[in-house]
Amino acid sequence: MSEVDTDVIIIGAGIAGLNAASTLHSKGLKSLILEARPRIGGRVYTKRDTVTGNHYDLGASWFHSTMENPIFDKFTINWYSNSQIESAKYDDNNVGIIINSETGSLPNGINVGAIVDEMKYYSSNLKDDISLHNCAIEYFKTKQHRLSRDEIKYSTALFKFAELLNGCDWDTIGSKFSYGPFNGRDAFNTIGYDKVIEKIIEGYPNDNVLLNKVVKSVEKIQVGKADETIIKVTNADGSIYKSKYLIVTIPLGVLKLSIDKTNEEGAITFNPPLPKPITDNFAKTKFLPLAKVIVEFDKAFWPDNDKFLVLSVPNDDELDITKTYETVKEFGNYTDKENVKAFDFPCLVSNFNSVRKIPALMFLLPSQPAYQIENASDPEKYGYDLIKPIISKIVGKDIEIPEPKLILTTSWGNDPYSRGAISTCAPGDKFVNDALIDGFGSIRFAGEGPVYQGHSCAHGAYISGEREANYIIEKLSK
Repeated sequence: MSEVDTDVIIIGAGIAGLNAASTLHSKGLKSLILEARPRIGGRVYTKRDTVTGNHYDLGASWFHSTMENPIFDKFTINWYSNSQIESAKYDDNNVGIIINSETGSLPNGINVGAIVDEMKYYSSNLKDDISLHNCAIEYFKTKQHRLSRDEIKYSTALFKFAELLNGCDWDTIGSKFSYGPFNGRDAFNTIGYDKVIEKIIEGYPNDNVLLNKVVKSVEKIQVGKADETIIKVTNADGSIYKSKYLIVTIPLGVLKLSIDKTNEEGAITFNPPLPKPITDNFAKTKFLPLAKVIVEFDKAFWPDNDKFLVLSVPNDDELDITKTYETVKEFGNYTDKENVKAFDFPCLVSNFNSVRKIPALMFLLPSQPAYQIENASDPEKYGYDLIKPIISKIVGKDIEIPEPKLILTTSWGNDPYSRGAISTCAPGDKFVNDALIDGFGSIRFAGEGPVYQGHSCAHGAYISGEREANYIIEKLSK
């Protein structure tokens, strides 16, 4: 075989790439990480240089599905079990429900939880994957004589919270995968997700992580026998590296650029092109941004719930069981759409005063408000103005909201090396692009997308990175 620079090149220094590199290094294989940004972590980014001195995770914040999350187990048992402060906290104590009503909460006596549990079961077992909206309508057709109008209305509001989990409107997302599968409670990372990154990369040679390396092209070069190739990776700065194997961990929103937007920043050209089983499934897997708005005050003036679920309550026109509602085909395009305002969309509000003893609130928002914030002339002001009515409703009384000491917003959708935040599904989509797991011979793929356990989560990326590293270890040991 022709001379190579390393055994394995890894594109992307997110959790998947870093865990792949660490696993390879532990088995004595040489690897090189090429990262486009001037930092490692990918969609894990802990901002520590704030004016208040408090750190905030702008990317991953929770350990999801803790019954099957290897990062959570290592973080709490091995890595930080002796930390002076609790490293992770289950934040599901006394969860508040907030709606845009006079009282700000659900009417008394409405047993929505049990109804929504049944709706989730119904959605996951439908023969045909339909929109989440039509799924709710089909369910209520079967229960219309057993549920009151308020039960239908408010259980739907809670069921629609999947708009946040999947990033977009219930007329767009498919019902089949809208609620999982995920197993176990969520725990909040209280000391910063960058601490996860530090432990994953611990012991890996710093010189093997190259930052500001924007990969432009990947080429398979045949050498010797017909099935013997090396990988040539060319960067925007003209540097070239060669390896026996390649692991691509860039987000799906960036990987898709290889089809027809190869001139855009972050796009990678593959020669030969990616095989059709991979690219044909691009249309059946979606990738959308989420946004965070974080506001810190001098002191907390809101209730002590761990978190609040802010619900978007449907109107009567959206709950007509005689109708089949149109499924929106244009996924995540908000260019010509009227702007949404508070309570038009569901959001999750994390109470940092409860989970971290900091007088701050973090708002997690789906893709349309994320788009609006990212494209505003002043994202911090726009983001705060957008969520301020929600703060007023959480407080539940007529007080003047003080000016925050700190406002932070995110921009994962406009980030050329992310172009979104989470994988999601339209009706009829694939939960996972299996062809990416199958790989392209010596070109392998990892990340939160091409994985089942932990799909769309940080621990899914971690699992997929280890999976691909072990695949290569097995191949090179023969």
